[in-house]
Amino acid sequence: MRDPNGNALVMTVTGGSLTVGYQGRSCPGTISAGMAVTMTCQGETISGGQAVVSDGGQRLTVNWPQGKPDRYVRP
Repeated sequence: MRDPNGNALVMTVTGGSLTVGYQGRSCPGTISAGMAVTMTCQGETISGGQAVVSDGGQRLTVNWPQGKPDRYVRP
């Protein structure tokens, strides 16, 4: 996934915690064993996301009820 300027977003997952970093910002969140995702970014909390792993663990898609999915690829 890329920000509006074309820079890559980086997601880091450690246990049940996740962080998405972009443009010097950090957006913390959680991911449950059932792959439910919640994140807070720029003061807004987004919940109800559902993560789906594909391509042998190389891709992660977070489907949000509020809009377009977020897609991440391992480097």
